[in-house]
Amino acid sequence: MFYSRVFYRGLVVALLFFLSCNPFKTQAISPIREVTGIFNHHENFHLNFDEGYVWFWDEFASAGGDGPGNDVENWGGNLGAFHNASEIWAKLHSLEHHFPSIIQLADLGFSYNGRLILLVIITDESVQSFKKEVLIVAHHHGREVITIENCLYYIDKLVYEFQNKNSTIQELLAKRIIYVIPTLNPDSLDIVYRWPYVRKNLHPIDEDGDGIRDEEEILYNYDSRDNDTTIGEDFPGGVDLNRNYPFQWNNTSDNSADPHSFVYRGASPFSEPETRAFAEFVRKHDFQSATSLHSGVELILTPWAYDPQIDCPDEEVYINLAVELTRVTGIPHTDLYPAIGEWGDWMYGARGIVSVTIETYRRENAAYVWDYFNPPPNKVLAVSERVYPGLLLMTSYTRQELQIDPLENITRSNTYSPTEETTPPKIVLLAGLLGSWIVSIVIRKKVKKL
Repeated sequence: MFYSRVFYRGLVVALLFFLSCNPFKTQAISPIREVTGIFNHHENFHLNFDEGYVWFWDEFASAGGDGPGNDVENWGGNLGAFHNASEIWAKLHSLEHHFPSIIQLADLGFSYNGRLILLVIITDESVQSFKKEVLIVAHHHGREVITIENCLYYIDKLVYEFQNKNSTIQELLAKRIIYVIPTLNPDSLDIVYRWPYVRKNLHPIDEDGDGIRDEEEILYNYDSRDNDTTIGEDFPGGVDLNRNYPFQWNNTSDNSADPHSFVYRGASPFSEPETRAFAEFVRKHDFQSATSLHSGVELILTPWAYDPQIDCPDEEVYINLAVELTRVTGIPHTDLYPAIGEWGDWMYGARGIVSVTIETYRRENAAYVWDYFNPPPNKVLAVSERVYPGLLLMTSYTRQELQIDPLENITRSNTYSPTEETTPPKIVLLAGLLGSWIVSIVIRKKVKKL
């Protein structure tokens, strides 16, 4: 009997490994690769930890200014001084390697194209007591790449201050577990340099209902560099991840039901793997606060997004918090256009979490879309420094008794036990790119219980 169990367990492991390495399986996950040339190439490199960790501010110390045209199109896939997917992956793993006592990586889930969504866990591991949890998520929208940089700066600054014995940060990491998702939309980094307008994820959409996905996309987004006459291979349709949450999702106050729209909400709430992975994670935790980073305006935004004219039950709590955020960042608090199925409304209205959106950057009168949403490389550090006190305030925030009755009717704990467990093998797409084949490697790793 013992040997039979061992045999069948071994058979299951072998089958999982085969499936993870099967190129046909990998391609089936992401049919859009066939029409966009997008592949999971971001982990196809060697990590050299011997060179030491490079701080964010050193990376941008000699960054240049504006170039002609849409800068990102001139930079290509490396995104210039901005971090592309490969560099994000490398930086975070280097961070974990050099500072394992306060940094741990985990996988939140996978994007539509099968790219790993990384979760950074920051806490003082030497303090084994109950800790309150906070959350920061960035880059719901593809073109808002500055929000990734804001997150990376925030992480580096916390680690640097902790290592240099800043008592405020040491106390914070002794009492908090900080979860940071630098990009919820990693697929978009593969296409933003070709199409700086990208906002949604890379889920191909049959916009006109004829059973063929994206064959009419060229009518809306023409790429003059194609040098071909093929229709349908240019850009994917996609779903706006920040309209895909099940709060007022059926509201008709905007045009998010239209698949052509830049704010298309998707076929159903949580229809996208990115938002499903996010929701599964959130439902396992009890956050004191949650912050989402965006760009395109410079504003502090609070519920309700679906109708900014309606006061939420905890309006006073939000006003007081927004006043403090404005004080430390200089970013004003006001209303924006209605947004249904929005992240913050679901976090607050369904989960009872104090949630705030910080819009970190906008350039007035920008001639190009990339420049509207993202600063020149030599301004990235200044923008991130401006946002940092706001993130620190949200990280330190302790939730008050709220008046909202969460739709999902959760039980509060306010605490988190840092128990460790060994997770099942994780299929991580470490991309050896062999023609159109993606090599997947199964990794077993100890991570904190999520």
